[in-house]
Amino acid sequence: MKRYRLDGSYFELRTSDPPVKLESLDFVRMASFTRDLSRAEAIYRDQQAMLRRHGVEEELCTVMHSAIVSKSYQAGHPSAFLKRDAAVEGHSSGWYVGILNDPLSMDDESTFELRSLYELSILDERMIPFWLMPVGTTAFLADGTVEWIGT
Repeated sequence: MKRYRLDGSYFELRTSDPPVKLESLDFVRMASFTRDLSRAEAIYRDQQAMLRRHGVEEELCTVMHSAIVSKSYQAGHPSAFLKRDAAVEGHSSGWYVGILNDPLSMDDESTFELRSLYELSILDERMIPFWLMPVGTTAFLADGTVEWIGT
């Protein structure tokens, strides 16, 4: 079995003998793969459409990268937002997931946690189209609006 990355998604080649068996993450459960590639294709189309809509180039990250997440955030929260800064190191994507008027302070490390983009994608699909947006992007999940600060 070999694992390949293409535009931020992971695929597994289960056999190299014909017929080739290719699987992708299913975005339903952690570490769960499927031979139905329609979900991976739809995600790719949505992400590319988001980039075109805003006239920006992708800044690659994968579902294996992590985001800093406020402990105030819960899946589907009506005032949730994403903000992308430059990635610090390692598996950091540079994404921060928070809520507007968060009562918790980002100055206190106990108020946030690291989560993989894959886990966040499963918990809240509204995030998926934004993952390839560049540094300087702030996206409001309730209505999908994007603010561009640039760098």
